[in-house]
Amino acid sequence: MAVAVGYRMWAPEPSDAAPLAATAPQAVGTPRGPANEPSGASAAAASSSVMVADASGATLDAARLFELGFAGGLVIDRDTRAVIEAVLNSMPEHPSAADLQRLERTLREGLPREDAERALKLFGSYRDYTADVRQQMEPLGVPRNLQEMNAFFDQMEAIKHRHFDTATAQALFGAADMHARVSMEAMFVDQDPSLTLEQKKQRLDELRARLPPEQQSLIPQPSQPAS
Repeated sequence: MAVAVGYRMWAPEPSDAAPLAATAPQAVGTPRGPANEPSGASAAAASSSVMVADASGATLDAARLFELGFAGGLVIDRDTRAVIEAVLNSMPEHPSAADLQRLERTLREGLPREDAERALKLFGSYRDYTADVRQQMEPLGVPRNLQEMNAFFDQMEAIKHRHFDTATAQALFGAADMHARVSMEAMFVDQDPSLTLEQKKQRLDELRARLPPEQQSLIPQPSQPAS
């Protein structure tokens, strides 16, 4: 069973991430359809590589899923996180040494040397990160108030920075983390009986302004008090 990572236990990704879901690679077992059936030398190569299916169902070598910049260098952003998760999901939940060697070989054969090293480091850091989330965060459940929410996110940030440098953590998680935090705080504001409707509107407007323009409509107007 797939393990929820961080805020995914209780908050979905922003809806503007939907196009990514349509194009992000999906983990698969055996390719379906004759068009995807490897044969001969290609079958032998596929069996020794980590293969992941894209949205169309075509299987790709995991190294081909990474984006390289125009001037070279591995691009690290939210899409990179989707690639890492797709590749890991294509492997056993507890990969063997042979599985990890197969991944290393796939990346070293398909990427420039420095980019392969960086990708391998990302995979190792991400596996360690998700293990810590599973152990430390999932047992906490959903925060019940603002104080618990802030403590929850602060602990999540500490785990991220244990495994990633600041720039990498921001690139992989920043936008989604901001949306999750603002969305949860908006929920608590809306449910706060001590606030008037006008106070709620003001607080929600302030939270909405912290999001990119395309996400601001995701924070609803305050609900009307029960009559």
